[in-house]
Amino acid sequence: MQYTIKAGDTLGKIAGKQSIPVSALMALNPQITNINQIAVGQVINVPNMQDVPANAPFDMPLAISDLIAHARKVVNSPILYKLGSGGMFPGDALPSRDGLCDCSGFVCWVLHLSRQTTIPFYKKYGGWIFTDSMVDDVNSSSGIFERITVPQPGCIVVYGAGSKIGHVGIVSEVANGAMKKVIHCSSGNSRTFNAAIQETPPTVFNRPDALWGRFVG
Repeated sequence: MQYTIKAGDTLGKIAGKQSIPVSALMALNPQITNINQIAVGQVINVPNMQDVPANAPFDMPLAISDLIAHARKVVNSPILYKLGSGGMFPGDALPSRDGLCDCSGFVCWVLHLSRQTTIPFYKKYGGWIFTDSMVDDVNSSSGIFERITVPQPGCIVVYGAGSKIGHVGIVSEVANGAMKKVIHCSSGNSRTFNAAIQETPPTVFNRPDALWGRFVG
C-alpha cells in the first residue's frame, strides 16, 4: 500500500505501526537515501512482509537482541572516556577512531546514528545529539525517542546535566519491571576498568530524574 507522510512521522514510527523493519521500508523506497530525511506529503510504499524482495538488505540492527549484542561487542574494548568524543562514524567497528568516547557518542554508535545529525528535532541543538537534547527528545512527541514508563531491554536510560554532567546508556537486562544491567560509557568505568564501556548494574541511573526512551527512528 501507499502512505502519505504526516507531520511528526519518522520511518521508525511508520515501521513500528506496521510491524515491519525500517530496512524493509528503505528497500521498497529506493528514493529515500537518508533514513532521517522524509518530508510531509511525501508518498512512500509500505509493504506487507511477503511483498519485500528476497534480497532486501536488512542490515540494520533493529531487533532488540541485535541492538544489545551490538553494544556488548565493544564492552571492555580499549576505549577511554573523554567528554564530547566518539559517535561520529556509525558504520565503524568501534564507536571511536581515536580510542576516546563519551556516553552520548557510544549510544549514538549503538543506534547507528551520528551524534552530529540533520534530524529535524535536533536542529535547535545545533544538530548535536547529547544527553540534554535526548532528555528533551524523550519528553517530546516529535523526536526519535518515545518515552516509556517501564524500562525495556534496548531502550535508553538518560538524565540531563542539571548542575552536573548528564549520562545515558543502553538498558540490557530488565527483571520485574526494573533495570538490572545497563551498557554505558563513563569516566567511572574508565578509571575502574581502564575501559570506558562496561555492562554494569544500573546504580548510576537510579535517580528520580532518569528517563527511559525507546528508539523509534
